[in-house]
Amino acid sequence: MTSAAHGYREGRRIIVTDDNTSKLATVTQTLRDGGHCVFGAYDGASALELVVQLPFIDLLVTNTRLGVVDGQELMRRAREIRPDLPIIHIIHDRGEDFHSVPPDVFTLRESFTPEELLIAVRDLMG
Repeated sequence: MTSAAHGYREGRRIIVTDDNTSKLATVTQTLRDGGHCVFGAYDGASALELVVQLPFIDLLVTNTRLGVVDGQELMRRAREIRPDLPIIHIIHDRGEDFHSVPPDVFTLRESFTPEELLIAVRDLMG
């Protein structure tokens, strides 16, 4: 699957974080297959460090449960650093409280397909 197949002029630079290594690998590979440059982080603290160290990032993809720095804290702190940073929030179960997620954050339910993820990225990135 090429980036041209999804309407991208060029791949985006994306930070993906998930404390579940299998889910992190799946999302990372899907985005790489879509032509994007992906930086993976196994927890919220590492993802936040990437936001600080890599100011050229185009998108953050996160879930809620990430350990000490959870997804909601990661989103809040990332937006303090980069107020314009687009974010995709992945909800892993129906019981998650996502009411404190900023209203401009795109939400995907865990049962999303690779194509749905790539479409969400395309739509967010314009």
